[in-house]
Amino acid sequence: MGVKKHLLEVEVKLSGGRIVKGPLTTSDEKTYHFKSQSGGSGFYLYLIKDDNGWYESGGNEAEHPQEIVDQVGLQIDTYLKENQKSL
Repeated sequence: MGVKKHLLEVEVKLSGGRIVKGPLTTSDEKTYHFKSQSGGSGFYLYLIKDDNGWYESGGNEAEHPQEIVDQVGLQIDTYLKENQKSL
């Protein structure tokens, strides 16, 4: 795995009103790493996109993981579109 590149700061509002946020990085522009830095939760997720959309490819225990994956994936798509990159 290469050097991690910081892409953006992500903020996700969960259905219960809780907000998780933290940095999004990648080392290969295929697998994205989100690490929550919100209020002691300390979880992280690895995200990958395929023909069916974004999915969690690893990480530790997170509350509402699919909700987080969906919202972080949308932010990645927006970032890539605005920066003229594609998966």
